[in-house]
Amino acid sequence: MAHKVYFIVTVDGDLRVGDSAQQNTAIAAIRLVHSGIGVYGCTSWMINEIDFDWTGQHAQALLDIVDSGECVGVHDHQDTHYVESYECALALMQDSRRRLMGFLEKSGRRVPLQVHRNGSAIQSEALYRAAVDVGYSLVSDVWPGVRWYGRMVRDGSEPNPWRRMGESDPDAILMDNRLVPLAAIPWRHGPCNWLDFESQGGPLLQVPITCAPWVDETRMTEAASSGGSTAFLVLDTHPYDMQDPATGEVSPERVSEYRRSLEWVRDRFQPAFIRLDQVPELLPGSSG
Repeated sequence: MAHKVYFIVTVDGDLRVGDSAQQNTAIAAIRLVHSGIGVYGCTSWMINEIDFDWTGQHAQALLDIVDSGECVGVHDHQDTHYVESYECALALMQDSRRRLMGFLEKSGRRVPLQVHRNGSAIQSEALYRAAVDVGYSLVSDVWPGVRWYGRMVRDGSEPNPWRRMGESDPDAILMDNRLVPLAAIPWRHGPCNWLDFESQGGPLLQVPITCAPWVDETRMTEAASSGGSTAFLVLDTHPYDMQDPATGEVSPERVSEYRRSLEWVRDRFQPAFIRLDQVPELLPGSSG
């Protein structure tokens, strides 16, 4: 196993299930778990403002996250808006960043917003060009060893009106990250070479996802047993994973399983809990 293991819990702020009250309860439930195992204040929240109006519907929860020292980034679901061109991606990213920055500044909070994750973890030159030009420096989209179809769409049913398109859907987006080894540590790249895990140069630092949306013990173990001196384990989860998809209510069973899985990572690897924005200073060879 790597001599040093870092564990990064990232929470995508897609509030897809239930009403606003149920969504706030889910946010509180996931944060309570984090508090109990020592992740509170070390989590990275990727806020989806465009689709879910955090600054209006969940303003206090957002401020609480900021005030507790969590890393706050942006989660733009370009897939739900059928964004493909650089120009459209740039406009959407500018809009979401402007809305979040404006709210935070008006509330007296200074947040750099340097971290970005694309919706459904999709990757393209246009999206990464826009991310660079908007001002993001850290991204987390690559899912090593995985091939999947993505695009979230509304189908109108409640309490979860969203579904992920599959292979049979002509508008689904295919991502294939199988050439990236699970043990790859974060790498720097430009808009065109995001799968070049040996790259050491470029304006973006890619912090790959180990597991989503639940802890996969096999993948975690493989990533931590790379033979290198350092391993970064990244979990990508959501508040709605704590909710009963049939009712929108927080599920005690799901919360319990989430807590157990984080405890397993903690006890198995004795990792240091870190935020996404701390990764650059902790990479091997970093002067930080």
